[in-house]
Amino acid sequence: MRHHTIRTRSVFALAAAASGAALMLAAAGSANAQDVPLTTENPRPNSAPLTGGDAAYEYAPTIIAENGVYRMWYCAQDPQGAVPGDDILYAESANLNGPFTAPGGGDPLIVFEGRGDGSFDGQHTCDPSIVKVDGTYYMYYGAAVNDGATTIGVARSADGFTWERMVSAPIIAPAGQQDTGNDYGAGQPSAVYLDGQFYLIFTDTTGAGALASNGAGQFAWRSSDPTFATGTEVFTAEGWQASTPENNRRFSVANAFSADWQYSDEIESFIIAHNNDAGRTTLTFLGTENLAEHPYAPVNIEGAWAEGPGVVSLPDKHAVDDGPMECGRVPVDVIHSSRADGVPPQDLVHKGIDLVAPIDCEEPSPTPTPTEDPTDEPTEDPTDEPTDEPTEEPTDEPSESPTPTQEPTEDPTPSPSPTSDDDLPDTGASSTGLLVTLGVALMAGAALLYRYRRGTIA
Repeated sequence: MRHHTIRTRSVFALAAAASGAALMLAAAGSANAQDVPLTTENPRPNSAPLTGGDAAYEYAPTIIAENGVYRMWYCAQDPQGAVPGDDILYAESANLNGPFTAPGGGDPLIVFEGRGDGSFDGQHTCDPSIVKVDGTYYMYYGAAVNDGATTIGVARSADGFTWERMVSAPIIAPAGQQDTGNDYGAGQPSAVYLDGQFYLIFTDTTGAGALASNGAGQFAWRSSDPTFATGTEVFTAEGWQASTPENNRRFSVANAFSADWQYSDEIESFIIAHNNDAGRTTLTFLGTENLAEHPYAPVNIEGAWAEGPGVVSLPDKHAVDDGPMECGRVPVDVIHSSRADGVPPQDLVHKGIDLVAPIDCEEPSPTPTPTEDPTDEPTEDPTDEPTDEPTEEPTDEPSESPTPTQEPTEDPTPSPSPTSDDDLPDTGASSTGLLVTLGVALMAGAALLYRYRRGTIA
């Protein structure tokens, strides 16, 4: 059993503090928020716990559907780890309701952990986000050493099990542009690959655009370089611009912690999954090019949660399509931890819902083919005699004036106003309890240290 200070990813208490607030997206440029309502069908409630093993906690999963298998990487602290700190574990299943095990069975595997030295990721590796491009898996992850501020690293793999770090220094570090009272730093990355570019959202509690009261927020970058060392653009109030130290953390696209996103080709929209309200996960939709545009109204997936969701995606982090079954239908499934009980989040569960967008995908009807050859002979001889005399004299007066069914208006439908952060309750976890066994003692130590890592203990 290990006793040490746990420095996990973003603050659970602050993620819970986002409870009661809608995802806040500021307008950029001339954004036109449409908020078209979506129909929801086939709700899938919280499943039973998905994994086994004896990790002190489990949360922040990233899940891809590949070759008939759901592959999941997630943050945990496993007693079998070589380095005291956060580990990244792997498990898989042919069924989203589990069980998720190591390949062939058994407890989930540790596939990535701290280096065990003084490097930026020497102690903790957490919050994985995995995207597969041209046969290579790229994993973005939160990292820390000596329980310091979180930074972001990237690694690559040919199989998802053996990873090679691509950098010796963080690809993203805290900007240090404001003091929000939350010293977590920069982490919680979520990646999507679209049109030859890596799109990344992440938290930076010190960024200029973060929420001043607690550091919540998501910043969006994109680049064809997976390390974001070259050609990086950032989303700003004026749209996408070349990254500079002055603009790369000034505009937050989401007032949220622990968010995950994917891109839906079916409805041509980014889908962000985030936990703001107790008992439900919210899906918010962002425009393909303008992340401040809302093509569709938000949708909720009911089900208790204790830590942020991972949305099930294809290897490139695009939404799982239902094929030719129905135009505009997008099944969305998420996995998140569901229980805290005064300790760090545990019990990963699955839930989901189907979205149906009002999209017209019908092909135009073909021109009918005549069944007989045309003929030049008329069917009847023409006659010069009129068939009927008119019974009434024509009139220029209409029988009735048409009545419009609705008066037009020039007033647009008002956009929903974001909920003020003042309304966000603090529902942070406690760390007390009576522990009588060695295994439970590990959980208690993890709970206390987890709270320190999440920013709930000064």
